[in-house]
Amino acid sequence: MKLIALFLILLFPTVHSCQSQIESEVEKWDIFELTLKGPSKGNPFTEVELSATLTNGGEKENIKGFYDGDGVYKIRFMPSKEGTWNYKTQSNRSALKGKKGKFKCTAPSTNNKGLVQVAENYHFSYANGESYYPVGTTLYCWELENYDETLQSLKGTGYNKVRYMPFPHKNNKLPIKPFKGENHNWDFSRPNPEFWKMIEQSVADLGELGIQADFILFHPYDRKEFGLDKMTADERKFYLEYVVARLSAYQNVWWSMVNEYDLIDKTVEYWDTLGLIVAEADPYNHLLSVHGLPGSKYDWNKDWVTHVSYQISRDVEELTDLHTFKSQYNKPVILDEYGYEGDIGAYWGKLSGEEEVFRHWSATIQGAYATHGESYGNELYFWKGGTPVGESFDRVSWLANEIYQNHEKPIPSGLTNISKNGAKAGDTYYLYYYGKTSATSKTFDLPKGSSFLVDVIDTWEMSIEEKGIYTGRVTIEIPAKQYIAIRVFKTE
Repeated sequence: MKLIALFLILLFPTVHSCQSQIESEVEKWDIFELTLKGPSKGNPFTEVELSATLTNGGEKENIKGFYDGDGVYKIRFMPSKEGTWNYKTQSNRSALKGKKGKFKCTAPSTNNKGLVQVAENYHFSYANGESYYPVGTTLYCWELENYDETLQSLKGTGYNKVRYMPFPHKNNKLPIKPFKGENHNWDFSRPNPEFWKMIEQSVADLGELGIQADFILFHPYDRKEFGLDKMTADERKFYLEYVVARLSAYQNVWWSMVNEYDLIDKTVEYWDTLGLIVAEADPYNHLLSVHGLPGSKYDWNKDWVTHVSYQISRDVEELTDLHTFKSQYNKPVILDEYGYEGDIGAYWGKLSGEEEVFRHWSATIQGAYATHGESYGNELYFWKGGTPVGESFDRVSWLANEIYQNHEKPIPSGLTNISKNGAKAGDTYYLYYYGKTSATSKTFDLPKGSSFLVDVIDTWEMSIEEKGIYTGRVTIEIPAKQYIAIRVFKTE
């Protein structure tokens, strides 16, 4: 899938042409980009208003534009309806006002599935109706540190969601300034287009790999290093609207308002205000949530929040509470932090590979989704990207491929927890995970009259043993070891 279909029109004030005759083709859910030439004096970021009204039959969308530097303005639009779209610009500058044109939206290609949305209350699907099962990893500032190496580490894996942020942690590199100015003296009203081009390229490159970009807009880790956390209320609003105008037409964008909001000395209402700014600015209603510290009880019931973004502490018993959050909030639950495999001092960053994989499988059996992380040595994959060295990375990827992305034994829908160790998808697919317990056999009462294939899964060795096809009551012998799972799958 070609992510961006570029429709470039250079419109100078002295040129008068019939722009309505210019045609371009853009796939459904791809990006139509209109580029205009306009004024560069003063502060075009804040002083120039630009938007476009786009229509296709009964469909009508109003899309805001943004200034991209050097007198260049852009409007990006992700069409969700095939056919001919007509547009007309509005602006407070004559050079940008009243520009008309049209483009054709064509059928999406095979790998173009559209943006991810909530489906059946507790799960997700692409806009084309195909189920989406998030299996994430954390790469907070990969795009600032190890760009190409990180993308290579993700290529061909089962990971389909990455949590990351535009602004650096205290000890990160900052290769390009995000705004005009210097550390602690930023002009937040003047974004640096080169920085944001790099950010949007990272979103596009993840999209080419089939990965959702879970974009963290604020975080508490500046710690007086850069001063990027010192925006006023008006500057925060401008920043959010600018980012949404630049990025929202990318189908693989999610919004995370903040990482560990509890570490920032602000009220819950503070984050609600900012969340509503993003929700109102985003014409496509991308997924949007708030992430907190372990045990945080943020009220994810709010209308603008699409899903729960949770973190557990060292108490792994919290893993068994995840399925209750689904009914409490009537929304999907993603355990976006359950600790990292690694060797750093903090409890959350020194899990063994076995523990990391155990926690991911445990969240899965709760009918929730989860996000991996790794924190070895000075490179810290979760923080700077690069190449993972731990034991869990491949095993969580294998979970994604074997359970969620298995075309030979497809899971028919998202999982629903049915017991401490069990979950089901409809009445044709059952998954059991026994974690740190061990046994020599397990007995099941399968529906009579139907045939079920039983697989014994060694989640650590990443191996499958097909035990055969059964119906009714059956006892299955299993290895007397930890981290065993059993899949029961109805055959035709």
